[in-house]
Amino acid sequence: MSNLDIFNLDAEAFVTKTAQQGGGKDLEFYKPYPEDGKDGVYKSLIRFVPNPVDPAKSKVHKYYVYLNDPVSGDGFSVDCPSTVGKKSILKDLFWKLKNSHSAADQELAKKFSRKEDFYSLIQIVQDKNKPELEGKVMIFKFGKKLNDMIEAQLQPEYGDPCNPYDLFEGREFAVSVRKVGEWNNYDLCSFVGEKTAIRVNGVGMKKNQDDMKTVLDYLNEGPKNLTSFDYKDWDDDVTDKVMTVIKNTVPEQRVINEIMGGVSTAKSTPAPAAKQTSTSDLYSEVSQTKVSGHVEKPEAPAQSASSSSSSLEDLYSDL
Repeated sequence: MSNLDIFNLDAEAFVTKTAQQGGGKDLEFYKPYPEDGKDGVYKSLIRFVPNPVDPAKSKVHKYYVYLNDPVSGDGFSVDCPSTVGKKSILKDLFWKLKNSHSAADQELAKKFSRKEDFYSLIQIVQDKNKPELEGKVMIFKFGKKLNDMIEAQLQPEYGDPCNPYDLFEGREFAVSVRKVGEWNNYDLCSFVGEKTAIRVNGVGMKKNQDDMKTVLDYLNEGPKNLTSFDYKDWDDDVTDKVMTVIKNTVPEQRVINEIMGGVSTAKSTPAPAAKQTSTSDLYSEVSQTKVSGHVEKPEAPAQSASSSSSSLEDLYSDL
């Protein structure tokens, strides 16, 4: 893709799919924390801008799971293979537990729930809390709520669509972050004003060759390396760590009989003898294989344990 494609953006490329990115310089995050704002509210004005390395990949999307080993006390984040359409033992296990009739299982499911992050480049248009940032291009990490606002601009229910990443017909975004309970809340954020062209050094740009070169040079001065936020396949070490956490978190017999073996609760018929394997063997078998490129079917809640007849091999043949 040529650099000039950055001035002729395809809005369809900005509707959230899965994520990848291009190369660049130091990572600089924009962090509008409420405690840094006036009266506990951080307000600023930003503008989403395209990735100059590859404009079609200007928004990174990734699912991840934060796991905590109850035995060692170690916690770590791991990319969820479902981000790129691969089969995920973490997502499967979550739904097995979530759909259980046991309240304890449903509570346990929370330990395997996916989180969702997005990453984009932004221009800081105005920031009275940190005026030294004004005019800079930085990396902005945000969640589903803000992404829904972007999607609503791209595909509005009413009115004309707007691509917030468009350098000449985008809209600025008013940031307003406050604390609600323990969490940062973004409900008051919104796109504001009419469609406008980006400003560089206070000057509004026009869609001519000179200004396009000015914009491109300006964007190339900022961070472009978003590759570190891409989904990454699990290596042997990550696979072992994930399986260890599962083994230490989910009670042994329920892992075999209810979660992975497809056997129902106490009233169900006992599993055939061939299915009765030790937890050590169970996890040894799974952890010795890697996540493959199998593309899963569209997401749907997993069947309850009582209706499932899948074996461990069937359920995790792609891990």
